[in-house]
Amino acid sequence: MTTHSDSRTEERASLRNAIDQTDANLVRTLVERRRLAEALGALKAGDGALVRDMDRERAVLDRAIALGREEGLDEAFVEKLFQLVIDDSLRRQRAGLDARVRTATLNEAKVAYLGGPGSYSQFAADAHFAGRYSAVMPVIQREFAGIFEAVEKGEADYGFAPIENTTTGGIVEVYDLLRDTKLKIAGEHHYKVEHCIVGKAHDLGTVRTVLGHPQALRQSQRFFARHPELKTRAVSSSTEALNEALTGKPDIAAVAGRDAARLFGLNVIDSHASDHPENYTRFVALAIDPEPASPLLPCKTSLVIVTSDAAGSLVSALDGFRKEGVSLTKLESRPIAGKPWQQMFFLDLDGHEEHPNVARALETLQGHAVSVHSFGSYGSDRLEPARRGGA
Repeated sequence: MTTHSDSRTEERASLRNAIDQTDANLVRTLVERRRLAEALGALKAGDGALVRDMDRERAVLDRAIALGREEGLDEAFVEKLFQLVIDDSLRRQRAGLDARVRTATLNEAKVAYLGGPGSYSQFAADAHFAGRYSAVMPVIQREFAGIFEAVEKGEADYGFAPIENTTTGGIVEVYDLLRDTKLKIAGEHHYKVEHCIVGKAHDLGTVRTVLGHPQALRQSQRFFARHPELKTRAVSSSTEALNEALTGKPDIAAVAGRDAARLFGLNVIDSHASDHPENYTRFVALAIDPEPASPLLPCKTSLVIVTSDAAGSLVSALDGFRKEGVSLTKLESRPIAGKPWQQMFFLDLDGHEEHPNVARALETLQGHAVSVHSFGSYGSDRLEPARRGGA
């Protein structure tokens, strides 16, 4: 005899199965939309049209919100969902037009980065090169200098290095290596970092020592200030920290991401180790003289400049960007080795070197700077989302 409880259990199972089927259909629809967007992107590139069309994006949002409203869906939910869909479309189109190494037949990219399995660099590199190549072949390095050397010696097609973080700022070692390299920037990737304390233990009460890369420990200082009983120890990479947490005693833990804990079979002991919830690291892909990005992309251009000691020389050098309406997204000074108290400046600007206004601004810069070195133009990773028409 079927009981009321059995009937309710069967009903729940049936509904869950229907939800699973609906989810599968939703994923297939998203895949089909991505395919159509990529085909449209190829047509636009063939016609010389810009990848981004803000009016079209606003029209897509307005139509989706109107349809959702008719079906009783929350407008903010629909807008957020479709902004994510549009962002994915732009990323996929950018993958085919971004700067890349000149080997036309390259399917698998050899990428040099810090650490190994479970490192933030691994997850960021996999995300960045997805859509560009069929696979990433890691060329593991233990220090930042090794990343640059691997590319310069031809051991890797790309280097992939963190350059700045929204919590701790610019990564000095990488900027110093950029100062002397002949490599160009072939792309950027902003990776959201969510530091966790991971290990064999199930709670912090049994943890005594936490290992992590120096940057990870710096970005978790408030957490460790709240837990003075925990000793910290810096290691060369998150991978090394994870390995020690895996093979050592249960009182050893690591600062790493949730995905890394899953990869190593470790517990997430505390998921709130980051000083700030919105913690992003910007990575740059480096290559020897890559093919430049298409001017049809929303692009960034990176430079390092040296100005004279004359009063107002930096202001004069940068004035062309103001006159031409070119936005500077970064201006960072670094000392010049061997020349005490003299500075060089790293600049990031919105736009491609071939865009007329950028070219004119760079001409003004050349006229006032002692030296200008360009790292090239490449696709912007962070794009301001389109807003609804009239919003």
